[in-house]
Amino acid sequence: MDTIDIAVAVSQIMQAISSMGLFIIAVWAAKVAIRQLSTSDSQARIKGTTDLFDRFNDQKARDARRWVYHNCLKLRDSEQVSTLENDPVELELLENICNSLDLIALFVRNELIHQNDAIEIYGDSIIRCWVSLRPWIEYVRVERRQEGFLWKNIEWLADEVISYESFDDWRNNGVTIYTPDKRIILDYHSSDIKSSKEH
Repeated sequence: MDTIDIAVAVSQIMQAISSMGLFIIAVWAAKVAIRQLSTSDSQARIKGTTDLFDRFNDQKARDARRWVYHNCLKLRDSEQVSTLENDPVELELLENICNSLDLIALFVRNELIHQNDAIEIYGDSIIRCWVSLRPWIEYVRVERRQEGFLWKNIEWLADEVISYESFDDWRNNGVTIYTPDKRIILDYHSSDIKSSKEH
């Protein structure tokens, strides 16, 4: 083997070592990146779940949900529903709760909050809000010409929640809503009243 051949062989060995080194560095860098992404993803999910808990336990949010349940009959009456558009206080309350629920559903949809966490924490509230609000939301979608997208994430999340086995009874037999003087059962699929009894 002459000097040129030896030089070529050494050069090839060095290139191989260099390539192997770069490969090892690339693998290591990828593992670090995945670990960092996983950590930040996990942190984002923890933050999202905490935000969900805080948002749902905020006094104003609880009062808004209670208002929706107590007024579920009003929200389905077409004459009364049309007046809500002209009442700034009630309209703001309804829009705030819908926007809040829609945002939470969007977080779940984009996996910033684990779906199981959202359902475990507030699945029943999500379903009760949806069946109570649906008639008003459908009215507003038509009035504002936004049938295709207005608050669609709430509807999506409610359908996800109701598909869980733990909500089989609600899906099949109806969702119970308590007002100050009545116990109302609404059909999940249509929000129609299945029964209404005085306390």
